[in-house]
Amino acid sequence: MVEPPGDGFTGVVWEARPTERLARELTTGPGSVPMAEAAAAWGRLAANFGAAVVDYDRIVAEIRGHWQSEHSDEIVERIARMRDWLLDAATAAGRNATHAGEQAAAYEVARLAMPHTAEIAALEQAMKAVQAVGASLGAPLVGVAADISADQDVAKSGAARVMRTYEAATEPLAVPWQQIEPPVLATADALAGEQAAVAAESSSLPVMPGMPAMPNLASFAVPRALTGTRMQTVVRVAQSSELTAVPGGASQTGVTSGQAVPAAAGPAAAGAQNEEEHTARAGVADGPAVGAFEIEAGLAAAPPVLGGVEALPTGTAGPA
Repeated sequence: MVEPPGDGFTGVVWEARPTERLARELTTGPGSVPMAEAAAAWGRLAANFGAAVVDYDRIVAEIRGHWQSEHSDEIVERIARMRDWLLDAATAAGRNATHAGEQAAAYEVARLAMPHTAEIAALEQAMKAVQAVGASLGAPLVGVAADISADQDVAKSGAARVMRTYEAATEPLAVPWQQIEPPVLATADALAGEQAAVAAESSSLPVMPGMPAMPNLASFAVPRALTGTRMQTVVRVAQSSELTAVPGGASQTGVTSGQAVPAAAGPAAAGAQNEEEHTARAGVADGPAVGAFEIEAGLAAAPPVLGGVEALPTGTAGPA
């Protein structure tokens, strides 16, 4: 006996559809995994909204305890409206989690109660075989065909009943729910005024068109100032000695190369002077010590002062 069809939200007459189609459409797809994941996600959202309600109650209580003025009660009551919205959102999220969990369970029940596609296909093949052989054998196969037809009717009615039950379990999710917008605690006029003031201040700054950018002063190398000069004196010393005749007397003066030559020494002394290479050397010299060294060694070293060599004392030879 075929049960009368019910009026579901899908509007489908399940008894009018083939059994094999009902079984295939129900068992083909991702299954109950997405619905179980949705139930878990809605549950986490409901828990977060519930925690927000607790925190908001604590914040409102602290504001009420630390702020007492003429209009404080009015402001606190206005702020407290957000707590009601958080509570409603937590309740709605929990309800959706329950519906999604029930839907996942209903699908698993329908999948297990639905006749298997292999069984439906086997009944169909048996009926075709009996009908093919029944023409030649006659009456002996009539009873077998009737039994197979009864099994097919049971499978068909069972599949239709499963789909009607599954449709009834899914109907709560087919009804849309209204999500209430959060209450407006403060208007956006203050924020708009602040943003307009910042924009006006930035636009009032003068901008010089074509103004070159300032160079990077750190890229220029600053020359170092000279704070002193170090010079080295090189004196060429000759080993030869010269005798100079002094007019008006039979005196001779021995001049060692490297000593200062008197102005009357002539071109020979000037030539020796041109071979010297003078540079400055800083320092303080002890006069007598240098002179004694020159007399003893026969050499004249340049004193460590700027401007030339020190002259040795000259001697005059008497008549032989």
